[in-house]
Amino acid sequence: MNQPTTAPTASAAAPAQTATDGPSPAHVDRALADRCQSSGDYIAGLLAAAHLEAAGTVTKLPAAMFPDWPADMVQAVWDAAVPVGFQAGRVSVRPTWAPEALTAAGTALDEAGFVAMGRLAARSAALHPPRHPADTDTDTAVVRDGGHW
Repeated sequence: MNQPTTAPTASAAAPAQTATDGPSPAHVDRALADRCQSSGDYIAGLLAAAHLEAAGTVTKLPAAMFPDWPADMVQAVWDAAVPVGFQAGRVSVRPTWAPEALTAAGTALDEAGFVAMGRLAARSAALHPPRHPADTDTDTAVVRDGGHW
């Protein structure tokens, strides 16, 4: 990257940026972090599908993921994990109550000493459902036949 070798003089310095010049660094940071998270979620889905493809069937998935562990131990862990995944799926598709439920879970985990897990639940509560300015748009005008041009 090209970097100047000397500091700019006062006359060469750029004028101070105003609010109308563009988005703030915090706004850009949040947008880029959200894109990274979305990309991570996409990759996680690809990995999940690849695990299933490699195992052949859902019933073989636990043992295929942990071939060096005793089969009964793997099955016990898997049996405990499936309801967790189911519950997480329920929370993700019910955005009307997810923030409150996640906040309550975060508080309960934190108070029980599971601070890292509580922090994760609180983070998800703050992010779920994803917020976008268009989500609060109250304009109810219906545009038909390209009339908005």
